[in-house]
This record gives sequence, C-alpha cells and structure tokens, in this order.
Amino acid sequence: MVHDVIVVGAGMFGSAAAKYLGRAGADTLIVGPAEPQRLDAAVGLPDFGAHYDESRIARCLGWDRFWGTVDTRSTARYRDIEAESGIGFFTECGSLALVSAAQGDRTEAMLRAAGDDGVVVERMPAAELRREFPALRAPSLTGGVEGLLERKDAGRLDPRRLVRAQLELALSSGARLVRGTVTSVHRQERTGHWRVRVQDDNGGFHAEAETVLLATGSLINHSDALPARHAVDLQVFTEPNLLFEVADDHLDGLRHLPTVVIIDPDDTGNGNLSAYLIPPLRYPDGRWYARVGPAMQPVVRELRTAEEVHSWYAQQRITKEQSAFLNRMAHLLLPGLAPVSVREACCVVDKTRTRYPYIGHLDADRTLSVVVGGNGHGARGSDEIGRLAASVVLDEPWDFPVPRATLAPVPAGLDDTCRAGYLQPPFGLC
Repeated sequence: MVHDVIVVGAGMFGSAAAKYLGRAGADTLIVGPAEPQRLDAAVGLPDFGAHYDESRIARCLGWDRFWGTVDTRSTARYRDIEAESGIGFFTECGSLALVSAAQGDRTEAMLRAAGDDGVVVERMPAAELRREFPALRAPSLTGGVEGLLERKDAGRLDPRRLVRAQLELALSSGARLVRGTVTSVHRQERTGHWRVRVQDDNGGFHAEAETVLLATGSLINHSDALPARHAVDLQVFTEPNLLFEVADDHLDGLRHLPTVVIIDPDDTGNGNLSAYLIPPLRYPDGRWYARVGPAMQPVVRELRTAEEVHSWYAQQRITKEQSAFLNRMAHLLLPGLAPVSVREACCVVDKTRTRYPYIGHLDADRTLSVVVGGNGHGARGSDEIGRLAASVVLDEPWDFPVPRATLAPVPAGLDDTCRAGYLQPPFGLC
C-alpha cells in the first residue's frame, strides 16, 4: 500500500497537520513514539518530546504579524477542537505581559496588530497592576513597567491533552496512527515513492508514501528520519524550569492569577529578567505547582550534539546557576511564595535562523516537506501552523498574511554570524 502522505512526528505540529491532511481526503499515516512512562537514560532520544507537560501559555498578543496571526487563529479554534474531540485542554485564566515602558514603539506596534485581529488588550500602569493582582509583584524594568493584559481567549493549555485531541480528530478524519520510531527515509529510484523504516515494539516494518512531512521538532537534525544532506539551520537550547509546590491554604491567592511573561529589553546577560510564570495547577501527582522558566537569555545554553540533548532530557536536572535564577524570579514575582517542595524539569527550545517555523519543501522537492521550529512560541499556535503545513503538502493556495517564502526552510551549513543573536534581547513573547 502506498499512502498519500506519511507524517513523521506525532507532536503538536504533526498531529495538527495530520488532522488537516485527513480532512482534505489525503490517505495519511502518522508515525511517532508514545510518551515513555518515565524519562531517564534508558529512553532513546527520538522518544523525548516537547509536549510532555501540563502547561503552556496561551495568548493572542503576538510579537509580530506572523505570531499574532497563528496564535489568534489557533486560539479561536480551541473550543471547537475540545468539543469535537471530547478532550479539554484550554483554561481561560488570562495572560499578562510585563514590558518595559522604554520600548513604547514595540508595544504600540504589538497593540496595533492585536487590534487588527480583534484582540482586546488592556494596557495597565504599575499602580493598576498592584491593585488588580496583589499577590503579584512586577519587576523593575528600564523606564518603568506596564502590563498588557488579555482576559479573553488567553490563559494556559495542556500540551499533552492538545496533542491527544488533535490525534483523535486526525483518526476520525481517516488518518492512521502508528507508534514507533522512524529510522530511515529514502526515495526509491524505480517508483519515486518514499520508503520509511519504522522501528516498533514488534521489530519494525516499512511504509511507502508519495509525500513525506517531517514534524520531528527540535530533534530534526539529530533524527534518522531526515534524509542525508538535508539538515536545516536550527539551534537547540536548554529550557530549565522549576515547579514550586503550593500548599492548599496558599492556593486561593495564586491559582486565579493569569499566566505572566516578563520582557526585559536590557542586554545584561544573565542579569536579564526575562522569564515566565504559570500559576498553580494540579499535576498528575495530585499536587499544585506554579511553574517558572526563562525567556531565552538568562542562564540558557546551547545543546549542539545529540548526546548533549539526550543527557539534558534524560537527567532532568538543571544547573545550580539556572536554579538560582529561577528561584530568584519566582520569589520576585510571588513574594509570598512559601513552597512545600521544589521540582526540576528540563525541556528544550529551538531557534531557527528566520525566528519563524520552517514550513516548506526541502531542496525544492515538492514531495519532502518539513514543519519544525516553534522558537519558544509553537504550542499555542500549533493548530494554524499544522494547517499551513498541510496546505503546503497539498499544494493549496496560500491564505496567510505573511508570504510563504518567509517560512521557507534554511539549509544548515551557512555562515555562523547569527548564532550569538539568538540570545540577544528584546525577546519575543514566550
């Protein structure tokens, strides 16, 4: 049997793309490993995934036209996805960006774009922030701090449950899901079809398709699914988090806070205050945790090899420097925080050369495409990103306000002049 499309990767981008491919009538096979029961050194690198968690920030206010549009379009579909799949994943608790008053032009541009998309954002001075959120302390930023608050269609999403919902809808649209790891992808000279080798619990098998869509996330350049000589310009960085367990008698003042992101424009290295906070939510162990992470520059380091990525994921241990920064930010934002316990968590974030996802064909080959590169923003906009990827695979007309060429994959091996710029502020909203 020759499928129309094989989607390699069953995470946030791959599941969304498969749903839209199935709805368009394409015979679609999705291949991706199931989440391991525990993360340790015994787990192979392809089995790790960025969506193995309970919370990501959901918001419509974007850093620019691309991100604002994918986020707004995706968020508008959340409730329909929940209703159609029967799986809830979105909590509308609001989202607050704390920005420097010194970057007024950038803020004005974001607000204009949000207004064009019909997104309501309240601009709040520091005094109003203190009145509205007494448990939250805004940091001191250059020129003062102000808040950009979205009350509607914003909050947090559960990435695990979002992926489950998307896969459910993909399957109901006729797609087929196979749990396994792709160990090779190559074209057969005689037929021109792509032959994909899948390793699964039963040993493995081959599948064939006219088209392949690679949705392997941050691991794309460390994946056997990527045919030789097709590496893309994408760097991988550590994403250290701390989870602060909140006692039941302290929940009332914290659990109803919005998600929070700090955008600090000063290039002060690890003194930069850019970070994010997700207010307490209940985790699978039954405990309530507030989550704190960095927004790129602070204490983030690059992972250049597969071995480094695997070690970071498998150990689930952050560095002392990272722990000190995240503890400082947690107590800065929540001065009344008295955690019962503190847990470490490790994920990764990728950055593309363009700062946008790569959505397009590789080497002008219209039968081999990629959708990778969330750039720290990908979860909440993943439904629209997946739709765009499906439209590329199906060669449908482009119906997005940013030109398709803007998202074209950039091959690896170009000059290295932009590498340092990945960590330079001001950062996009995380």
